[in-house]
Amino acid sequence: MGRLARAADRMPRATFVHFGLAACAACTAPPPAQTPSASSAPATATTASSGGEIFDFPDVTGSPRALARTPEDLAPFFELCRQGDAALSRVAERFARRQSEGGAPLDVSEISFALRAEGSPYVWPRAWTLEGGDLQAPAAAERMRGWLQGFQDGGERRCGVALVSEGERSVLAAVAVDALADLAPLPVRQRAGSWLDVDAQLLVPATDAKVIVLGPSGAPYAVPTTFDGQRVRARFRADRPGPFLVQLLASVAGGPRPVLEATVYADVPPPRSFSGDPAPGEPATPLRPEADRAQALLEMVNKARATEQSPPLERDAALDAIAQSHAEAMRRLKRIAHDAGDGDPRSRVQAAALDILAAGENVAHALDVARAHRALWASPSHRENLLEPRFDKVGIGIALDSDGSIWVCEVFADTPAQPR
Repeated sequence: MGRLARAADRMPRATFVHFGLAACAACTAPPPAQTPSASSAPATATTASSGGEIFDFPDVTGSPRALARTPEDLAPFFELCRQGDAALSRVAERFARRQSEGGAPLDVSEISFALRAEGSPYVWPRAWTLEGGDLQAPAAAERMRGWLQGFQDGGERRCGVALVSEGERSVLAAVAVDALADLAPLPVRQRAGSWLDVDAQLLVPATDAKVIVLGPSGAPYAVPTTFDGQRVRARFRADRPGPFLVQLLASVAGGPRPVLEATVYADVPPPRSFSGDPAPGEPATPLRPEADRAQALLEMVNKARATEQSPPLERDAALDAIAQSHAEAMRRLKRIAHDAGDGDPRSRVQAAALDILAAGENVAHALDVARAHRALWASPSHRENLLEPRFDKVGIGIALDSDGSIWVCEVFADTPAQPR
């Protein structure tokens, strides 16, 4: 997302980024699916040194975070959402302040980190800024309305809005989510060896739900979970020092996807700033324009698998065809989904009449393959597929969009051993 210079004699200009993530764990054959992240306009990767923001995590992660009051000058913008959220507003303020001071814009991964640092478990945050002209005029609210109408992830629309002025430069920012679930307060800091209870309430119909935990090292794992159609309860043990990423995965309309995330820090302090560490296998330098994106992604996946002693994957032409067709279907739909009007992963694999024992799928919308890989690695349910040792084949599909972003589909498979 590029910054836009202020021009008082012009209409306000808008920029926006969005971050999406959906997934399902590796499953028995034929498969279900998985998904990661996105930015619909070029965004600059940021680090703690680029902005210098200091974060102070609260005691608990939970939602919603009610606004103490709605600022009168921002009321027309909050009215565009069903509910204002204090954590989203604080992230919007950081977003606006960074841009108003001429700093690098918040990367989509930094927006998600900021949400966690504000004690919010929301996923799929989307951000928007407006700069120049009269930011409190009705036309500005109409611009925001148009942005909000451009996406629909289901659930309850919640927003945070902030207006920041630095000298002659003013920036209006909004951060929005479509919340599919709410999380009861979960401690951010805990003693190693302690048991923690996860308690969440689905806001949309779901057929299944489970909690996945990613500890300080090793592969992610599912923990015992109960689900009565609305309420989800689970328990896990923070068995050693370090961060534990907790993800609630639910099967909702469109397929399985993460609906909540939180991090518990056992006997270690939460980070004070965003690091933006690359994922294992991520290249140190950007790919050349002429590079084979699919081959580059395969190399990232196999290097990541090597860090956990999972055997390398071999690309398969039939799986490539399934993955490419689905990547193009998502591009047409303009939405990351396991069913983009072309059938769910199970039906697509069955239609191809492939001889497989088990399969899984990761899907993503991102600026480039490195960011797609990083987002998938950061998600516990995606990492399950990336590291699953029984998978031996993979198909990779990448569809380039008109805005320069890419739609990615990875189809993993466990195939029968061939006779010698």
